[in-house]
Amino acid sequence: MEKRTLLKGKKILIVGLSRSGEAAALLALKHGAIVFITENNDTPLLRKTAARLHRRGAQVELGAHHEDFFLGADLVITSPGVKHYALPIVWAEENSVTIISEIEFASWFCPAPIIAITGTNGKTTVTTLLGEIFRAGAKKGLVAGNIGNPFSGEVLNKRLQNRVVVLEVSSFQLSYVQCFRPKVSILLNLTRNHLDYHASMKEYFLAKANIIANQRQNDYTVLNYDDKKIRALASRIRSRVMFFSLKGRPSAPEYGNFYGAAWLENGRIVCEIRGRKRFVLEREKLRLSGAHNTANVMACILAAGCMKAVPDDRLKKIICRFKGLEHRCEQLREINGIEFFNDSKSTTVDATVKALDMFADNSVILIAGGRDKGSDFTRLRPLAGKKLK
Repeated sequence: MEKRTLLKGKKILIVGLSRSGEAAALLALKHGAIVFITENNDTPLLRKTAARLHRRGAQVELGAHHEDFFLGADLVITSPGVKHYALPIVWAEENSVTIISEIEFASWFCPAPIIAITGTNGKTTVTTLLGEIFRAGAKKGLVAGNIGNPFSGEVLNKRLQNRVVVLEVSSFQLSYVQCFRPKVSILLNLTRNHLDYHASMKEYFLAKANIIANQRQNDYTVLNYDDKKIRALASRIRSRVMFFSLKGRPSAPEYGNFYGAAWLENGRIVCEIRGRKRFVLEREKLRLSGAHNTANVMACILAAGCMKAVPDDRLKKIICRFKGLEHRCEQLREINGIEFFNDSKSTTVDATVKALDMFADNSVILIAGGRDKGSDFTRLRPLAGKKLK
């Protein structure tokens, strides 16, 4: 089924009545689709949401998925986090019904260029900082996706001409894309994560790599040069490639589509685009701590540079005053000589390793918990023995 123009009168099944599910339903209704929504849970809040959508003409089922509710669907839109083995997804695959994610659906109606950010760690920091950078420019940035409002809601409710959409996207959302085409794609890193959802690291990697699948020669891709698997993607993509590295200047003569790079050199962040050195920033001027955040900043510099977001002097000021986000190694207070940090957004082993690495040896009392998501916690052992008190 073609995009947008053929929605009128078509049955669209939305799986999951989350915020993005509701936003996708309203966007589909606006374009004349017949909307059905199926949700496995049943809560008072979901009932209120279902009642709102019913008044707008949607059909909603709560508490279970029924196959007769699915029958006749022309398109299935899945909300983030819906497992690939959920019954409506299985039924759609068995009946060769197209399945797309909510970000794919919203992108059909988005007239603005999209900067999409993914990776195991650092997505929200990079998305937030880029949002601040683009809000300061002529084309005002709008942040959506995994943070902020659902992408479909922003497309539905706001005029996006002369805007730039800065979109945080997860592997769940990227698993079901077909035409999703960011103007700038950023792939930050890839470590073991979400193996409670993906069958293997290979499947997880392939989902993340979908962010570049539809880019063209006049688009841009920002890649982590220090990650061999991510770096290798450069040889098989069509867009202009930019690398960032904590280990020195990236060597990329073999990539005919090489466009620019940012790297750490003698305590300074250096940026070149199209062979011209245009940006040097002292690392010590950043308020963000940790090598991983230096890498995040370099990714932002490259994305902002290729899109000419703001003049370089203004870009430096925005970056240097950015102090990071709540719940990410956020220093809360000091009591009786003890400093308290909130790192509750550290939801992967790799993120915890990077956080611990910021502190002095034998100085940290770590309080940890949560779901393991198929993670390998033995990777914490060497650093824990060194850092934990």
